[in-house]
Amino acid sequence: MKHYTTTDTGKIREKNEDNFINLIEDNFSLFIVADGIGGHNSGEIASHMAVKIVRDYIKDNFNKDEIFDLIIDATRKANEEILNRSKNNPDDAGMGTTIVIALIVDNILYYANVGDSRIYLFSNNVLKQITKDHSYVQELLDIGAISEEDAIFYPRNQITSALGTSVRYKIDLNKLELKNNDYVLLNTDGLTDLIEDHEIFNVVKNEYGLQETCEILQYMANATGGYDNITITLVKFEEQNEW
Repeated sequence: MKHYTTTDTGKIREKNEDNFINLIEDNFSLFIVADGIGGHNSGEIASHMAVKIVRDYIKDNFNKDEIFDLIIDATRKANEEILNRSKNNPDDAGMGTTIVIALIVDNILYYANVGDSRIYLFSNNVLKQITKDHSYVQELLDIGAISEEDAIFYPRNQITSALGTSVRYKIDLNKLELKNNDYVLLNTDGLTDLIEDHEIFNVVKNEYGLQETCEILQYMANATGGYDNITITLVKFEEQNEW
């Protein structure tokens, strides 16, 4: 398993409210990206709390037979702790965060998202978004109120689910089988609000290497405006031969 992450404040924001964690253990690999929301330092606090709480919970309670329950319980704990801090600290009122989680066990990718940060799979020379945004734009697409072409120019910063903003939140979970040399890409919307999927595909398919690929994508987002923080984690799945 190889991986690399790049994170950048962008051209406009004063602070980076994104956070990430990569954890490689003997029996699983875990990758998390979160994009904080809220004024002052609160977004940064919320995203930092989320990735740390989820990481620690999964590490301390890992059970190969109950992966989805593990992820649900980890995000529930993060939601509760962020919400409690928001309620008890006026400066943090209203803070929250998106989160995407990729948990690889053997050759199975278990993945989850809350909000509009994304996970992509690059396999067989095809790039596919495997998470579905929790956003107002996505809801309009789902009911046919706007087209895919309209969505490109539609404001994308209205999310419909986040950790820490309410007792209730929406989380999507799924799993798929990874093949040797598949790539898994996690990112915040600082990348995908500015760079279209076909542009991401054109970079990833060239297999520049994990670091260079991430840095090229980050450069492209900044060159296109860099309106938001940009965080990109790229994972290359490599099967281990047993002798």
